[in-house]
Amino acid sequence: MKIIASLTATAAFGILLFAGATAPASAATCYYKAVNLEGRLLDLRGVATAAKTSTACDRARRECNRRLDRAYRQGKMPRGVVCKKSG
Repeated sequence: MKIIASLTATAAFGILLFAGATAPASAATCYYKAVNLEGRLLDLRGVATAAKTSTACDRARRECNRRLDRAYRQGKMPRGVVCKKSG
């Protein structure tokens, strides 16, 4: 019985060592900000993180556009404001 317990403990320790040795994948981050026609930055932004830069930028663009559409509907934002990639 002691042999089984020691083998289990050794296996668990080995798995923990292996899991700790693998580094997490680096994530790409993308930023979108709302800009009016004069080029002034507004207080709306979209930020996303993903494994691929293109995926992160798609998500950030969608988030910025969702927030912008909501501000349009609520009357908090004038028309002519667009989301542009920044950084």
